[in-house]
Amino acid sequence: MNIKLLAVLVFTLPANVMASALLPGDVENGKKLHDNNSCLSCHKQMTGGNPDTLYTRSDRRVSSLGGLIKQVNGCNSMQKVGLDENGVNDVVRYLNESFYKFSD
Repeated sequence: MNIKLLAVLVFTLPANVMASALLPGDVENGKKLHDNNSCLSCHKQMTGGNPDTLYTRSDRRVSSLGGLIKQVNGCNSMQKVGLDENGVNDVVRYLNESFYKFSD
């Protein structure tokens, strides 16, 4: 890639787009893992049927990318989902791109 073009991209892309692009993981697989494992069913039960409210409410627990990673790892462990590191990365990337939009 041309150095000038790279410099233009680096200085014109919003920070959250750049950070999101640097996150490991596959968004599509993350959505599948989230929806097909206990994540969706547990969150539906917790919210009375609308699991997305856990991610979009004003008093949500997760307030940073590091916190999101910690939360996904915690849920994976507590619910005995069995996601490996790649699976956790996929779910984190899906949640960040779909709901949180953290740039840290």
